[in-house]
Amino acid sequence: PMICSSVNLVRFIVRPQVGPDSNRIWRKNPGAGQKMQQQLQGDEPANEKQEAIFDPQHSRPLSTTIWTEDPALVGLVQDIWNQHFATGEAEKQKGGKKPRRPYIEQLRVLVTDLYLAWQEDPLLCLGMPFSEGAWDSQSRYNPLGLSKHLVVLVKQLQAAGLVRVSAGSYAAPGAKGNRTGRIQASTELQKRFEALVVDGRAIQVVPSECIILKEGEGDYSRAVEYQDTDNTHCMRQVLTAYNDLLAQTFIDIPTLEQPWVVRQDNRGKDIRVAVGPRHQLVRRIFSRGSWEMNGRFYGPWWQGLNSKLRSQIFINDTPTVEIDFKAMHIQILAAQQGVELPPDPYELPPGQFPDTDPDEQRRLVKQLVLTALNAKDTRSACSAFREGLKARHPGKHLKNTTLQKTIDAFSEHVPALADSLCSDVGIRLMFTDSQIMERVIDRCTFMGLPVLTVHDSAIIPYTHSKVLEEAMKQAAVEVVGREIPLEAKALGLDHDSWKDDPAYVRLDFQTCRETERCEGYLTRLKEWENTTGREVVPFNIL
Repeated sequence: PMICSSVNLVRFIVRPQVGPDSNRIWRKNPGAGQKMQQQLQGDEPANEKQEAIFDPQHSRPLSTTIWTEDPALVGLVQDIWNQHFATGEAEKQKGGKKPRRPYIEQLRVLVTDLYLAWQEDPLLCLGMPFSEGAWDSQSRYNPLGLSKHLVVLVKQLQAAGLVRVSAGSYAAPGAKGNRTGRIQASTELQKRFEALVVDGRAIQVVPSECIILKEGEGDYSRAVEYQDTDNTHCMRQVLTAYNDLLAQTFIDIPTLEQPWVVRQDNRGKDIRVAVGPRHQLVRRIFSRGSWEMNGRFYGPWWQGLNSKLRSQIFINDTPTVEIDFKAMHIQILAAQQGVELPPDPYELPPGQFPDTDPDEQRRLVKQLVLTALNAKDTRSACSAFREGLKARHPGKHLKNTTLQKTIDAFSEHVPALADSLCSDVGIRLMFTDSQIMERVIDRCTFMGLPVLTVHDSAIIPYTHSKVLEEAMKQAAVEVVGREIPLEAKALGLDHDSWKDDPAYVRLDFQTCRETERCEGYLTRLKEWENTTGREVVPFNIL
């Protein structure tokens, strides 16, 4: 049964470590990157006070749920306000409508998140929309009541030489260069940040909406307001309890000296995935204005890692196991149609793709089939498949006719699913898999077991893999009427095959599961314990 309980969601933020190399770039040469930026974007600083952002793509969204009562940050904001805003803003508010959140407090949110971004990486910038229509102070998605006046504050900070600004870019729907505006602390503001002594426990993430309904697609997708129902209340309570459990759980990678992982996107560009408690809030997002489309769980940092890096995650300083639903979407379709799939539905006759071995062919077949399930027609399926391949992958040059032959071969191999390909069924399959994962989350949360979800798989401490397996099997039966095959990336400590050989269990733990903790990880662990007041007791088989 679904557990519906109200849980407080306020979280503390642990101060992240600063990368010395990125710090050195700006401290050694505060104007670094200006010429390159101007050449790339044509951005010219309006006056000597203003500086250009070196890489607008190196960014994260502005957090609109950050709040602080830290005396150092509050004092800095007050000084900035008195120097650059007080007179003009006082005149503007005379006789006018009182904002839901006073402008000086909106400035506090802005400066606090600029500070956090600078702490994370001095070259990191924040993305925010500069259009007035993007800010609704009464929205359920805007818990601090930030308004369109935030844009005015940014422009005044830019004029004062306290922030760097890069205007947004929009070419066409779906264009790669589309992005919101970017802001970043200037050299002057960074100097002020360096002089602060900030208590990380005084910076909080306020409770925010975790059930999100979007309408539109691609660049036109946006969150919309909705009326709560018994269903949305229950979904929110389940997810709130889950997020609260995650907030009480130390989740990290013991080999990471700095709290981030660098990976490449499909264009070959390096992307930094920040690791830490401020990046693990989970939200459930529905699409196309419907409560029966999508509904998957998004947001936490582990979803941005590949399977190899995910295998290195520790939960409460204990190794983990990841368990996958095998071929989840086509298994759901087969269950709905009452048919059985071949032992390996993605194993097609050789020669589907030029110059590929069987393992690579299977991987590409799987990617093409899953892409086709999410596409509205064959042409868009082929285009999305090529787009999803990594930079310089030979498959990016495959023609539609070649890919169509593989789609046809799969249809012959699994005829019951032929009509589902290129029929836009994927977004409804996502809703079904989200229902399964919601039940897994709910059961594990009720037992106090933190589980990390990645759409069709889940990660749990090494000591409780069987609990997760049973939860996943039961959830599938409840939603689609039968079990979906599971595949574990490694065996957990409680696996049946270990029972008769305790010596091998110890050897496996010591050689394969246990990992030496680096200094950066131990520092983050100690900071987390000090911030939350909780002690992490690692599992040790010895």
